[in-house]
Amino acid sequence: CPMKTNPVYKRECMVSARSFKLALVLLVFNGILALVALLNMYSALAQVRLTAEVQYTGFLDLYMFVASLEFLMLILIMPAMTAGSISGERERHTLELMFTTKIRPAEIIVGKLMSAFSQLMTLVVSSLPVLMLTFIYGSIRSEDLMILLVSYVVAALYCGSLGIFASSFMKRSTFSNVITYGILLVVVVGTYMLNVFLFHVSETEISMMSFGA
Repeated sequence: CPMKTNPVYKRECMVSARSFKLALVLLVFNGILALVALLNMYSALAQVRLTAEVQYTGFLDLYMFVASLEFLMLILIMPAMTAGSISGERERHTLELMFTTKIRPAEIIVGKLMSAFSQLMTLVVSSLPVLMLTFIYGSIRSEDLMILLVSYVVAALYCGSLGIFASSFMKRSTFSNVITYGILLVVVVGTYMLNVFLFHVSETEISMMSFGA
């Protein structure tokens, strides 16, 4: 595996494994997801006690809400891990020392990116028990969960690459973070607005076709 021979990846993983920050992020991340899931399940069960009816759509809403919340947290955490990777080395005056070694620039970029990606996948894997709560009621399938995980991987790699890109150009980590989140905000909000616009256009076309029929 190329990552096993990448010294940057090995160093970053070793530092993150020894850091208290990763454990704290895991605790907060999963704590928020578990709290939201349990509150949602409690409200659904309270509704069952009142109406004596089981609304399975409520458990599907639980899955969608927890998955959306986790996705939002992931796209906020991943840029924070990578936006200061190269600029941080430049601020500590260690980037020039890395260039004097046999490490190629591509190995530095890939090592930094994959190290952050590995930490993020740790968050995703640790949150699977919360997402799988809905399997108890049969509201989703395993294929849906696999598609969700693929979406997480693609979004994490994109956000991480964006942070590495900004960090490579900026001399300060502060500017790199601002640019990264600025571009990410434009992409997310722009994509969402375009999706809403196309949805309304399709609704209008369907209504006109129905009226014509």
